Amino acid sequence: MDTIDNFLIDGQPVVTLDNDLFLKKDGKTFIDQIEDYFKQIGGIAHCQFGDIILDRKGAQNDKAHGMSRVKAISFAAIVPTLEKGVVILPLGQYHTNDKKQETGMIAAPILIAGERYICVVVVICNKKEKRLYVHESFLFKKIHEALASSLVHNGNAMSPELRGNIANVLNNYLTSKQ
Repeated sequence: MDTIDNFLIDGQPVVTLDNDLFLKKDGKTFIDQIEDYFKQIGGIAHCQFGDIILDRKGAQNDKAHGMSRVKAISFAAIVPTLEKGVVILPLGQYHTNDKKQETGMIAAPILIAGERYICVVVVICNKKEKRLYVHESFLFKKIHEALASSLVHNGNAMSPELRGNIANVLNNYLTSKQ
């Protein structure tokens, strides 16, 4: 593998995060906290796909796809992932919510409380704008174990953490680079 191909496996994390991000706060919902965070950082990320809108709508959509503590923390990894990550799925015509829209994925290694993860951000683009659609963060050692033992097949890994469309794209990207 060349340097760019090793980035997700061997590259330096694009951000280091602590476990205390986006904990419950009195008077603030989780979505309120994420919206405030996005506003604080300017509400835009610049990446290979162009300027990506980060706002309440994106946070709500992302949360609707499920939420773990790691995923909650890794909202703070979205901008560094978009800005410093690699494209694992180019913008193209994919069906999202039964609409034909351009969708693409960018991934980067991140560190949460000393553990290495790969964060994947899905961007959705229509004629008017490009915005955050959803993101996931996968524990690197689970990905590494699955790749090393060839457990991943057709997007379904033996580990429940590695199931789903985003995991499938990440798996396909990584296995194509080996």
